[in-house]
Amino acid sequence: MLRLARAFPAILLVVAALPVEAQQGRNDSTFTWNKSLAPNSMLSILNGNGPITVREAPAGSDRVEVRAVKSSRSRGSYQDVSFDVRETDNQVEICTLYGDQTSCRDRNGSRNIRVSVEYTVLVPRSLRLKLATGNGEISIERAGADVSASTGNGRVTVGQTEGRVNVSTGSGDVQVDGANGPVSVSTGNGRIFVATAKGAVEASTGNGDIDVRIKSLPVERDMQFSSGSGSIRIMLPANYNGRIDATTGNGSLSSDFEISIVGRLESHHIRGTIGSGGPLIRMSTGNGTIELRKS
Repeated sequence: MLRLARAFPAILLVVAALPVEAQQGRNDSTFTWNKSLAPNSMLSILNGNGPITVREAPAGSDRVEVRAVKSSRSRGSYQDVSFDVRETDNQVEICTLYGDQTSCRDRNGSRNIRVSVEYTVLVPRSLRLKLATGNGEISIERAGADVSASTGNGRVTVGQTEGRVNVSTGSGDVQVDGANGPVSVSTGNGRIFVATAKGAVEASTGNGDIDVRIKSLPVERDMQFSSGSGSIRIMLPANYNGRIDATTGNGSLSSDFEISIVGRLESHHIRGTIGSGGPLIRMSTGNGTIELRKS
């Protein structure tokens, strides 16, 4: 009996400590985490309210460094926010927790908390990134592999990348400059600018201009661009071959390329072939001009 009595407190202590281990940084205004990760590992940052900034780690470093600073508004307490860190062999997920949440997948916590969190992350260029925030800007100065970034409200800026780029925002401008792979971007309200060395591009905005510049060939699959109200300007290599389907509700269509018209020529809708044909470029805007330019 004495042996059992001595053992039970230790067991109860371990069980009670488990949930606490998943919630890091609750009593601190600043949370930090760092670790060396293998090339092509995935780093996920999931934030509820606040911006995320990513910069390149020093040359030769394989370490990820994460710094999250809490900022409380009136009647807000930084102790209302903690952090969940989940690690596997090739993936790390860091999530902002609110109230009674114990993990990112726990819906019991309250998001009506007057605390925002600003993430600053240093990453090697070999990592894949998945970034999300409910409200705030996302800025990625340089990343190596695939990038996924989404925000409910805020501007998104992505610098040089080597892999696939997927960006979405409920409201805000999007800029992707220096991509070297396929790019897909969308915004509910804002301008879109994409400059890529190669790879297909898709872009859509509810309200705003679209400016896309593709520097080299081949573009091996179809591309689509749409704006509810805004101009669309696509710049392609001079030796581009493909098909186009362009529609504007109220605006002009112009092209530096010779287009062989297919079907009937209409003032606000053109279908045709550039050169020997190939992938389809579909462009549509409710109110704005459409331009095809040679780079």
